Order: sequence, then structure tokens, then C-alpha cells
Amino acid sequence: MTTILPRIVMIGTGTGVGKTWLACELVHALRARGHRPLGLKPIESGVTEPNSTDGALLARATFDEPERAQALERSAPYRFPDPISPHLAARRVGRAVSVGEALRYVQEQESLGGSAGAFDVSVIETAGGLFSPLASGATNWELAQALDPAKWLLVAADALGVLHDLTATLLAARARGREPDAIALCRARPADASTGTNAGEIALLRIAQQPVVFPDDGAAGLERLLATLLP
Repeated sequence: MTTILPRIVMIGTGTGVGKTWLACELVHALRARGHRPLGLKPIESGVTEPNSTDGALLARATFDEPERAQALERSAPYRFPDPISPHLAARRVGRAVSVGEALRYVQEQESLGGSAGAFDVSVIETAGGLFSPLASGATNWELAQALDPAKWLLVAADALGVLHDLTATLLAARARGREPDAIALCRARPADASTGTNAGEIALLRIAQQPVVFPDDGAAGLERLLATLLP
């Protein structure tokens, strides 16, 4: 019998926006609350060194034991060496990404732990932006949909260009009939003249409700997110 846990799906306006950092922070915050979270990244490119991937960071946030963390990291079905779009990274090694296979992997990991009561919530990170291609005719949008029922957390960089990137992502998502459940900004890129002002401008321009900003909002920001994502 498939175990379905409450899921938080980390989506982004692009790559390098802070999804992994925030996903790990959420896993740590959930553990501090007494939850048993499972952190996964089913699809990842740029995998060249073991134990230094985004998946490894999520695995170490999930498990304190190095052996269990390493096993979880290496269990991901799609780990490609070239740091490029997953669809192209897969093609270069003669493979193709399947959304169905990624979903089955998530379900399998949830069931393996869930049968013994090991996990009670999943935090699943996608690769790149919400509409980054995974395969012909499939993007992270299709993967996030396949992972429903879930809460979607949209992450954007607190940097120049975020007003456009967030607007474009939200417009495309709304046109397809599904909005993210929460939005966060992360200082994943070097600070510029807009850094620190973007959250207020997002609200002022009515792009979205004012998002939480990390690391500025700290533990209180994580609590605000979790109150929305796991009410």
C-alpha cells in the first residue's frame, strides 16, 4: 500500500534562487517541531562529487547518520554530471527523465520510511525553475502537479530581476490554473541595489502578498511559512 505523506514541493522562478538552502532550513525546522521530515531531490544535474550535491544536503538534513544520508542521496533516480538543464543533461548520457518515475521514487521513499513511522512529511525540491524542461513535453510544472496533493513553495532570489521573474512565473502558473501556496525570497545571489527592497515592492506593485525574506526573517519567517504549508 502506497504511503502518501503531506508534501511541500519546492519550486523556483529559476536556478540558483535558494531552493536547496530553504528546503534544508524547513527540514531542520520541522525536526525541531517534533516532525519526522523526509528531504528529497529526485532530479539533479551538476552531480560530479559525491556528498556535495543538493540531494546530499537534504539527505544530511533528514538523517544524522552519515550512512543513511549517503544511501538516501544516492537513491535518487536522476543524477547527471553536466550542470545544465535536466533534459539536456539526461540526453547527453543517453537517458530521458520520466515524471512518472520521479513520482514513483518519491512514493517509494515515503513508503519505506512511512511503514515504520519514520517520516510524517516530505520536502521535495525540483531542479531549476518551475517551467524548466525535464524532458520533451515535461517541465517542473508537470512534476509538481504529479506530486499533488501538496503545498507549493515558490522561491525567488532577493535580487535585481525578481519583480519580472516572479510576475512571469505567477502569470504562467495562474494561466494553468494553479498558484503557489506560499512565496519566499532568498539572498542566494550577491547583494545589489534592490536587495532588501524587493519584498516590499512585490506587495506595493500587487504582484503578490509580501513574501518572507531569508535570512532576514529567520526563525519567525520559517514559522510563518510552516503555518501556511502545514496548517
